[in-house]
Amino acid sequence: MNRFWPIVYLFVIYLSSNIAFSQDIVSMIKRVKPAVATVVSYNSFGLEDGEGSGFFIEQNKLITNYHVIDGASSIKIRLNDSSLYPAKYIITQDSALDIAILFIDIPASRKISTISFRPTLPEQGEKIYVVGNPLGLEQSVTDGIVSSIREMKGHGKVIQFSAGISAGNSGSPLLDANGMVLGVARFGLSEGQNLNFAVPADKVLKLKPAAAPIAFVPTVKSYLGKEMPVKDAFTVDTTLMGIPPANLSQREKNIWRLKVSAARARWKQDIIDDNINRIVRAVKRNFESFNMDTDTLTMNQAFVVVRESLGENSAASDFSQEELQKLSSMSSWMLAVALRSAFADKYSVVGSATGTITVQAQEWHDFQKGNSYGIMSAADSTDITDLDVAVFYRDTNGAWIPVASNTQKDWHCFTSFTAPVTGEYAIVWRVAEFVREKSQGMFGSLFIKY
Repeated sequence: MNRFWPIVYLFVIYLSSNIAFSQDIVSMIKRVKPAVATVVSYNSFGLEDGEGSGFFIEQNKLITNYHVIDGASSIKIRLNDSSLYPAKYIITQDSALDIAILFIDIPASRKISTISFRPTLPEQGEKIYVVGNPLGLEQSVTDGIVSSIREMKGHGKVIQFSAGISAGNSGSPLLDANGMVLGVARFGLSEGQNLNFAVPADKVLKLKPAAAPIAFVPTVKSYLGKEMPVKDAFTVDTTLMGIPPANLSQREKNIWRLKVSAARARWKQDIIDDNINRIVRAVKRNFESFNMDTDTLTMNQAFVVVRESLGENSAASDFSQEELQKLSSMSSWMLAVALRSAFADKYSVVGSATGTITVQAQEWHDFQKGNSYGIMSAADSTDITDLDVAVFYRDTNGAWIPVASNTQKDWHCFTSFTAPVTGEYAIVWRVAEFVREKSQGMFGSLFIKY
């Protein structure tokens, strides 16, 4: 048996060294994690517009990808204890390199952990680690190896690595076994597996501060050829708001809502006036226990009554054959997108809107507090090349508060939100750009609950 002791001894040494290495990595990860933060971007409406990752190299200096902050009206940094601090300004940015360095407004009393760069390129096959926030899963760690150092057209020299990254990892540090930063995670290729790339540390270290701090400003966009802040392009038209004058009796308020609901359905005023008694009588047919003198008719109830008493307003949707084909095409596209998405087995359509649009269109809809909704919209791309959307609710002071928006340049748009209150919301669509000389187009939208 004695002849086997050298083998046993070597195995124990091997096992011990691997355990020690594993413990070193665990300690390294614990040390660097507090330096990694979530970069939260906010749009012109003050709404959260996306998340990425970043890391501190000094008390107030954080590095992330340029595309994480591109177009943001403001940026906040969420630390690993969930505290939020604003980015005061951009120290430097390079869109080609996809790197931005931010000055974060953190008091000196709040000590920040930092990590340092290793300026030399890693070796092919070297073990690496990524700490970041994939899909909102903050402080996640993945590992892999350096697959290659290569020159890529349009990107220059990059580090190709195999550690898994996802949306939200942009700006994460690529670390060696000692916790030194080898590069900044930038993008991955979805066509293959584990084909991910980072900006090398030596390139980041060569960046010089801008001549003057770069301020964050509200996003400006061209709407029909006119530059304006995005939030100023959207206005809520309260003409058809279901809030009657306070001096009316309860019965008069209910009749007022019935008239407004009929007007929303695009019935002409003379038809509404001629049929108002018929509409009022229909309340009892639809809601047997409802008392017009004491109960409050909701706009949803009023809509049901108007539709039952007057029927569908065919004149309001009197589209030409060409327009009907466009609407059908857009509806098919939206349903196909929904079925291919994560909503495939858990969404339901709770409303819709279709029609023509010149500059702006609006629809009212009831949403329930705490439920999650999506607004999926599409324009006929032969008419409109850029359609935007925003959703608002009315607070107790009468102000219209935005809860969701999508103002990216495209003929279709999707936005989602969790309803903060129960009640009527205004959904506003805004054309940013028509096709060539056109000034009117078709659009359609689905309201989804999931």
